[in-house]
Amino acid sequence: MKKVLFVITLFIVATVNVNAQDWIDYKSEDLAFIAKFPNEPERSAQDVESEVGTLKIHMIMYSRPVDYDDENEVYGVIRSDYPKSHFEDADEAYNNNVLDGGVEGAVSNVQGKLVFDNKITFNGFPGRSIKIGLEVGFIYMNMYLVENKMFIAQVICLKENDNNDNINRFFNSFDILKVKE
Repeated sequence: MKKVLFVITLFIVATVNVNAQDWIDYKSEDLAFIAKFPNEPERSAQDVESEVGTLKIHMIMYSRPVDYDDENEVYGVIRSDYPKSHFEDADEAYNNNVLDGGVEGAVSNVQGKLVFDNKITFNGFPGRSIKIGLEVGFIYMNMYLVENKMFIAQVICLKENDNNDNINRFFNSFDILKVKE
């Protein structure tokens, strides 16, 4: 009888763990990306004043509910479109300058401390992988500059959950779509 109860308990635990790991595919044709989220994210947009004028910032965010077992607090993708005219003659130095501004802005907006800033490429496009330290946790961001569009995939976790597998799971699920304009 104990073996039967053990097998039933093991089956229930395994089923719960498998279900907890099933993420959903989120595809946005108009924002030209796909990513996997633990559950349905919320979409919002806002206008932000910048040095180059008003930018429309699109945010696709999932915040962990209190009763959901996940190691991270927030998963998100942010896309902002810069005026095309600012990128007509963009070279590597110009793109790096734009990415530097994105890193500096992210750190200053949350009053955090930059833990690392690595230059990366994604599908041939320049980018940055950064980690920002906060009082209670960390923000991981991968920024990609695709012509005049900035894509930011981000994960926020508490300090005790730093370097968990779901951070890379989310980043590895992100991809940029080729869409006709």
